[in-house]
Amino acid sequence: MSDALQTAVQLMQAKRFSEAELSLRGWLAHNPDDVEARHLRAMALGQLAKFEAGRAEFKALIDVHPQPHAVLSNLGNLERRSGNPGAAVDAYRAALKRQPDFVNARFSLANALAEMSLHDEAVAEFERIIEAQNAHIGALNGLGNALVSLGRDDDALAAFDTALELRPGAVICRVNRGALLRSMGRMDAAIADLQRACREAPQLAEAHYQLGNTLRASGQNDGARQSFEAALRYAPDRVDIHRDMASLAWETGAGAQATRAMDDELAQRPNADLALAKAEILLRSGDLEGARTAAHQALHIDPNHARALALRGELKAQFDGAISGVDDLKAAFEASGGQDCAIRHQLVESLLAQRAFDQALALLDEEPDAKYLQKHVALKALAWRGLDDPAYRQFYDYDRFTWVGTIETPPGYDDLDAFNHALAESIARLHTTSAQPLDQTLFGGTQSPGRLWNEDDPVIKALSSSLLSAARTFISGLPDDSGHPFLRRNTGKIELAGAWSVRLRSGGGHVDHVHPAGWISACYYVEVPQTVIRGKNAGWLRLGASGVRGLDMAAERYIRPEPGRVIFFPSYMWHGVEPFESDTMRVTAPFDLIPA
Repeated sequence: MSDALQTAVQLMQAKRFSEAELSLRGWLAHNPDDVEARHLRAMALGQLAKFEAGRAEFKALIDVHPQPHAVLSNLGNLERRSGNPGAAVDAYRAALKRQPDFVNARFSLANALAEMSLHDEAVAEFERIIEAQNAHIGALNGLGNALVSLGRDDDALAAFDTALELRPGAVICRVNRGALLRSMGRMDAAIADLQRACREAPQLAEAHYQLGNTLRASGQNDGARQSFEAALRYAPDRVDIHRDMASLAWETGAGAQATRAMDDELAQRPNADLALAKAEILLRSGDLEGARTAAHQALHIDPNHARALALRGELKAQFDGAISGVDDLKAAFEASGGQDCAIRHQLVESLLAQRAFDQALALLDEEPDAKYLQKHVALKALAWRGLDDPAYRQFYDYDRFTWVGTIETPPGYDDLDAFNHALAESIARLHTTSAQPLDQTLFGGTQSPGRLWNEDDPVIKALSSSLLSAARTFISGLPDDSGHPFLRRNTGKIELAGAWSVRLRSGGGHVDHVHPAGWISACYYVEVPQTVIRGKNAGWLRLGASGVRGLDMAAERYIRPEPGRVIFFPSYMWHGVEPFESDTMRVTAPFDLIPA
């Protein structure tokens, strides 16, 4: 290798890509046929986000470079960096067709497949790497992450365990294992892993961030705040960390000061995504004027920011009526290329508020990704109801699709009153905050962190067992209908998607909403004030009322809560709770289920 190429390689290793590209351009002016120099320059162009020029150079080299598999693999890297994982997958597969044992290309292929949420395919590629190189730590880590995405937690844990047995200092594997252990409810083990990761890599923001999330889930709010602050010291522009830190600050009583860290960062480095996150936090906390200012700030930084446009449209609708925000929402939808389902739903809600039901249905014609399906069906149902379309009753058949029952008294308790008293005490210990979460639907109360059923508490474990038994009874009684989008998902087996607890004070309730992560949703009633039981509607579960601002559609059914009672309904069904007055708490344990 010439001195000029060695210099270019050293510059690229130092991430001085502009200097490397300039040096290689000078060399190629006199040596235009040096394919290795052209290859290096194409790599530098990719790193500099000059994707079109880099892509053209890689493609021109495929048939003239002595190692076309390497060229194709680096073309794949450029495509991934440019946000085109599909083209990256094609390039990696072309590289492997030329050299099947090229591990770097297979590893990159597996990661690109994971980025596309093709986790089954990613698992197969990671496993092929591990079969050839059983100590490939990156493949073991990638395998673990892909298995987590598939819900195969035990297999994922085994992959992380193997990686850490082979290399105890593999910090990112330890961080990922800690996050997985948290989701499995093994808090002590999760905290131990993440604290060790923070000691071994004190400047790794992700380690501090995951530790903060774990401490927060275990109710250790002061430690969580300190961990989030540490994470932001090393990654001050990480929007996800800022968002979680602001949410925690709000829940623990910071009020208007909850976004202070966001404000400090935005004052130093304007960031449209962070300004948008601040606007969303302020909107959820009720500061509409502050939210509007932050949305304008995001759009000042990036005038074509799709989600900021959508939020500004939503805010205009709240200030001036639904029709005033529709232009921003249409512009946001266009800016997203029509591919952002969240923005699509915001535009649909604006149309529903104007009672433009046919236009709303036209936007809901396409089948969405699974994560948006419940909201998609819920919005369709409102349009059908507005049009008196019989399709509405196919989804809102309360007699067929809802079920109210009382659980059996768990073993070890004299009666349900005794069990619920013990359960209420266990739940109270989990509520360490003073305000509702900003990303949830309740008001005038608090919600427990983490997944309730993962708590290592015998009372809560007895609850989960009893509720699963009741859920099996419910799904066994559902009608068979392979043509119905809700019923056809019934496999006869269920698993938990999420569980939590809610303690509402006098004046508390829930705005009407749906549960995007579920298939079936349910609520168990632990303690219910006598004023609610003896009253009418206040504090009761209401079904069928519109959850879209500006579209007034009354609830169609109210169900009175009673201690020991559990209510099941489809996750797409709009539901809420009207405020109530009482000297005692209303304590519930909601949960979501999906087909196994």
